[in-house]
Amino acid sequence: MSSSSLATFRVASRIVLWTFLLTGPLWVACGRKEPPRPPASKVPAKIIDLTVQQRGMEFLLTMSYPSTTMGGLALSEIEAVEIWEVVRYVSPLVGEEEISEEAEAPIAEEAAPVEEPEEEPEEEPQPGLFQLPTDMPAEDQMEDLVTVNPRDFRQSAQLRWTLRDAELTSAVHGGQLLVRLPIDEIPEQEEVRVFAATTLAGPRLVSQFSNLVKIGLREPPEPPTSISVTSTASGVELDWEVESTGLEYNVYRRDAKVKEYGPPLATVPTEAQTYTDRSAAFGNRYIYTITTVSMAKPLVESRIVSEHEVNFEDRFPPSPPENIVALAEEGRVRLLWELSPESDVAGYRVFRQAPGEEFQAITPELVIGSELLDRDVVTGTTYVYFVTAVDGANNQSEASKATTAQVP
Repeated sequence: MSSSSLATFRVASRIVLWTFLLTGPLWVACGRKEPPRPPASKVPAKIIDLTVQQRGMEFLLTMSYPSTTMGGLALSEIEAVEIWEVVRYVSPLVGEEEISEEAEAPIAEEAAPVEEPEEEPEEEPQPGLFQLPTDMPAEDQMEDLVTVNPRDFRQSAQLRWTLRDAELTSAVHGGQLLVRLPIDEIPEQEEVRVFAATTLAGPRLVSQFSNLVKIGLREPPEPPTSISVTSTASGVELDWEVESTGLEYNVYRRDAKVKEYGPPLATVPTEAQTYTDRSAAFGNRYIYTITTVSMAKPLVESRIVSEHEVNFEDRFPPSPPENIVALAEEGRVRLLWELSPESDVAGYRVFRQAPGEEFQAITPELVIGSELLDRDVVTGTTYVYFVTAVDGANNQSEASKATTAQVP
């Protein structure tokens, strides 16, 4: 082989070798199969508004019902909601001591510290899942004693609750999901819980972890006592008593056919111990309850101790019309009055008394408006009139003041 041919052969061999080295792994990977990833168009979008509060001996977690997928498409429904939890205990501080060794030990195993950049050795390492911050907050703010690291949460979280079928249906209130988790007891050592939620639209169609929320367990305040619920013309009136001070009050209402309460109907300030539900609609059966709320942050509600059912029916007549005027005209009497102020007034009845007779209704149908012409009269006769208001439930008001007219 000539020297030129040998050189050409060497160049070609190197090209073949480099081509194999660069593309060989791709050829091998072509035969390797990995589990297919679910399409983003079917996976529920991440929940971003999870909240948590303590009511008595239970946690209340609320979040928006997922309506879209990760791909931005409409999501008709979900199959389940999962609640994930991490629990840590915080020790009381003594001088400059940090979290107790007993409480810190599992953290060190679960949360890998973040390495410091070599060029900045003086920088403090990033906190793990739960570590004391540099500036200590007030003693009652145990939530501030921990810092949440989402990565470590994913590694440490335990599945606490799964809602499916009827449980999931009963947890939906409008566009919100309300999940109730029982608290077995209040521990002697301060305890902080961290929660996140995931939603499932089908096998392997699981959303990402929601935003993380944390809450410390506290003794709840005492609930209100002597709750009374009364139906009135302006709404359902609630009154109660309390033994403690420095509290606010949450008023809850649910339809009698619904098992769970939604968000509070109203939050009443501490100086008031009464509330009127003016949004109640006649013809409905409601169940009410009231809780006390500590004004310290975070808010903690009392437990629910009593519920009160009301069959809110319209048994309240409207007020009678006023300023009745009878104008005698030739062969007739014109009656005028002011309308009753109630919004549910359906119309008016006009009553007339002739000499020597009793009052009788002269309007077979309700009068719509504030005027009537009485043509069934006799010249030279004096008549006495009054008017009543009638609402949609056929409740009739008291009689208006009487007025008199003599037909010319």
